[in-house]
Amino acid sequence: MRLSDRRGWMKQDYMVLLLLLLLAFFLARGAWIDMLSRAIRDPENGQALFAPIVALYLFWLRRSRLQFIRYRPSMLGPLVIIVGALTSWWGIEKDILLLWHGGAVVLLIGCILTMTGIEVIRQFLPAIICLFFLIPTPGSVRVALAAPLQSFATAVTIGILDMTNVLAVRHGSVILIGEDQIPVAIGEACNGMRMVFALLLVVYGFVFSMPFRLGTRLFLFLVSPFIALACNIFRLFLTSLAYTFLPPAEADSFHWMAGLVMLPLALFLLFGIVRLLKWLDIPIMSWRLAS
Repeated sequence: MRLSDRRGWMKQDYMVLLLLLLLAFFLARGAWIDMLSRAIRDPENGQALFAPIVALYLFWLRRSRLQFIRYRPSMLGPLVIIVGALTSWWGIEKDILLLWHGGAVVLLIGCILTMTGIEVIRQFLPAIICLFFLIPTPGSVRVALAAPLQSFATAVTIGILDMTNVLAVRHGSVILIGEDQIPVAIGEACNGMRMVFALLLVVYGFVFSMPFRLGTRLFLFLVSPFIALACNIFRLFLTSLAYTFLPPAEADSFHWMAGLVMLPLALFLLFGIVRLLKWLDIPIMSWRLAS
């Protein structure tokens, strides 16, 4: 697969790589514009705005590995470019947005492989995988997750309100609070959906920024949706209390402000889990021997 021997990078090599990346963006500009537009206007895909930041962060942590990335053109790159272009084209033809957007990301990766070969994958795989968080969540996945999350959040919140002697009645996915039966809707804004994918991205950046064992990484990924849901239920409980004791306008403001602290709270719980595992003397790190 190698077209030439390894050598250091020269100015013209960087220019060619930059030209290839710009060409990849241009050829798939429709998909990139659509991904950006969905990330800005749709809160369900807001994690896409932070995906480049997390990718750059993971790349920066591994910047010392750039010494292993030599100028090494490879035929693997053009093959990946072809796969990405065909995938994106097939997505447009069949109206499958996941393939259309995913093909654009693969096309970009193929341009990098064209100049560096497979070594860049081995050295910077976490940062490269992070680029796939740019792809909007398919509507079918969102619909499949929304209903059970919505139902579960409503049931648990009602149970907590009953234990605290707050008058609350469940009416479908709406909680009626107090004697005036003030409605608190458990719609998509409150079903944990948005936090699940945002937290998953943050957890991804967290677990690959530290030398965790593979089992620890998998465990943190598995518990992250439950952390997001628990934080969201806590938010719903406090919001229900706000609608009970505060005027509607102030309760609305409280609900909005509570949403801002949910992700920091989730991260606090995540760090707490790591501390608990350490306290239980469970090996969670995979330290490398010094060479």
